[in-house]
Amino acid sequence: MEISHGAIVLADGPAGEPQRPCVVVQSDLFNATHATITVCPLTNVIGGEALFRVVMSPREHNGLTAECEVQIDRISSIARERITQVIGHASPTRMEQIDQALRRWLML
Repeated sequence: MEISHGAIVLADGPAGEPQRPCVVVQSDLFNATHATITVCPLTNVIGGEALFRVVMSPREHNGLTAECEVQIDRISSIARERITQVIGHASPTRMEQIDQALRRWLML
């Protein structure tokens, strides 16, 4: 399975939590070889902070079935084995918004 920056993946949750969609935010320089993949989970509970949450609507290219919010504040690195499927890809415009939110959250 090829995992790339901006891919929307399904990942097994920790400690028996259900699968959830996540956006891959890690650089493509490391996606093919690194043991972990850095992601931001998505939630269908909308209403977070606009400065560090990005809303994504369902589109054919992203594989989402409902409006979701990218949880920039829950960024984490997960074992690549927890990723079970690539379901789509965020648009370049949406990834720029996600990258900007990450820069704000991480003070980069």
